[in-house]
Formats: sequence, C-alpha cells, structure tokens
Amino acid sequence: MRNMNIKIYRSTNHEIHYLMSYIGGCMEVMSFIYLYKALIGFMTSNMVFGITSLVKFNFDFESVYHILIIVIWVLISAIHQVIEYKYISKIKSQWHVYAISLTLNCFLMITFILLGNYMIVNNLFLSHPTINVMPLVTIGLVFMYIQNFIIKNGGTKFPTSTSVVTSVYILMITKLCQSLLINKSKEKTNLKFESLHYFLVILHFFIGAFITAILNKYIGFYALVVPLVILIAFCVKIWSLHISQSS
Repeated sequence: MRNMNIKIYRSTNHEIHYLMSYIGGCMEVMSFIYLYKALIGFMTSNMVFGITSLVKFNFDFESVYHILIIVIWVLISAIHQVIEYKYISKIKSQWHVYAISLTLNCFLMITFILLGNYMIVNNLFLSHPTINVMPLVTIGLVFMYIQNFIIKNGGTKFPTSTSVVTSVYILMITKLCQSLLINKSKEKTNLKFESLHYFLVILHFFIGAFITAILNKYIGFYALVVPLVILIAFCVKIWSLHISQSS
C-alpha cells in the first residue's frame, strides 16, 4: 500500500485530480442514466442533443431541455465569477478554496442522492424530461461545476478536467508519443510521468462510472454513497491541511 501511495498518489494535489475524477465518473454515469442522457459536466453533448431536439420543431419542454441545461450552466459560471471577485481576498491558505468547495459538494451530493431516490420512489422519472426533473438537474450542474473547478485548479500543473475526458485522451497519447521520440533522458521521464498522470485520470473516471453503474442496478441513487464517503473523508483531510497551514 505504501508503494502504491508513492507511485500514484504522490501528493495531495494528485489526490485531488484522481479522486475528483473518480467522483466525477460516478456523477456523470448517474446523470446519463436518469437525466435523459444529459451529461451534467459536458456541455458539448447537451448542445448536440439540444440542437437535434430543436430541429424537430415540437417546441415542448423536451425540445428545450438540453438547451436549458446549458443556460443554467452559464448562469452558474457567471455567479461563480461574481463570488470569486468579491471573496478571493478572504482566502487564508492555498487549501481554503478547496475545503469550501468540497464542503459544498458534500451537501450537494447528499441532496442529489436523497432527491433522486425520492423521485424514483414516487415515479417522477417519466419516459421524457419534464419540469419536475429540473431541481435535480440544477443540483447536479452546480456539483459538477464545482467539481470541474476543483480538478482544474488541482495544483499539479497538468491541464486536467473531470468531464472532458476526450482532451485527456489526446494529452495522454501526445505525451506518450513525445516520450518515445525524444532522446533526452530527464525530459523523456517527465513526459512518461505526465502521460501516466492522464491515464490515471481516465482510469479513475472509468472505475467510478463502472462501479456506480453496477450498484445503480440494485440500489439506485444510493450507489452514490460510496463516492460520498470518499468525498467527505477527503474534505476532512483538506480542512485539516487548511487549518494547519493558516494557524
């Protein structure tokens, strides 16, 4: 276990990338299953679904559902910019923002689980999206926005995102090929490590999505209890780092 800790989770910054990728995979697969194929952290897919729905010219809620998701995401982004502008000066340590963000996501995930389970029990998930699903969608969108913010600012200086796994695939292959073509030993090692980093991001995302999809068959939204426990434990760790650094 100690060797694994050294090779994979080399620092708390690496833990941020990998654990957030795992949790992101869990949330994305649940959103795909229950939120009518909406990926709550990946707006490109929602735009494609939205456009294909709009060209049917039905102009019902189903046709604007995915576009509405994008609108909410943009609003969340705008609110984030206002909050950051007003409160960034109050940050007391490099871990403070992470601690606050992780705490918010703990509460958001708990709410997402409870509300999702309530909707299952009361048969509120129909064969097509309705306005009833929007509170759950909005909670998921806020969660994934914070999730992406955490992982993008994870501190390893590698461009990484929880949801946009496509870019991570490209980065992984690019760095691997560069490591094979270059002759300088030190630079070759650095490139191999960076390629491994992107592979681990993808692997954690895949494991999270895979395990959650299996558990969902038996316990529905309670499949997210596993990533919730991980999130809470990691949140406690980050608060501890913040307190020790700011004291």
